[in-house]
Amino acid sequence: MAETSEISNSLVPLGRQQAMVLLETGYLWLDMGHFDKAKEVFTGAAALMPKSEVPQLGLGAVEFAQGRHDKALQAYRSAQRLAPQSALPRAHAGEALLFMGKVVEALKELKAAVDLEPDSDGARLAQALLQAKEAGVLPPAKK
Repeated sequence: MAETSEISNSLVPLGRQQAMVLLETGYLWLDMGHFDKAKEVFTGAAALMPKSEVPQLGLGAVEFAQGRHDKALQAYRSAQRLAPQSALPRAHAGEALLFMGKVVEALKELKAAVDLEPDSDGARLAQALLQAKEAGVLPPAKK
């Protein structure tokens, strides 16, 4: 049975299955290194789903993959504004901050992600990043 529920507050009627396929397409382009196409997909998804943080996370992932951590952080902050009680945008923001060398601010975000939703994917990402920091792997060495 196909899922027919629609994404609330979308610009045009958009089913959950359609949204998933659209977002997965963006991540496929990203994984293949086609950053311009991935960004185009996520930008379109953000326009279609202006109340969802997920396309903003995708846009942040595109920027992060290209080493533009400041722009990634901007996208992750947009995701945080859309979903202030979600751990995943905070964990990603913490990751970007670590890579920018802003360790104190990064640790604050990562700990907040764990506190917000302790059993979530965002908390697991934050915990992995905290462990990497403690192991001395992050932040990366300056070139």
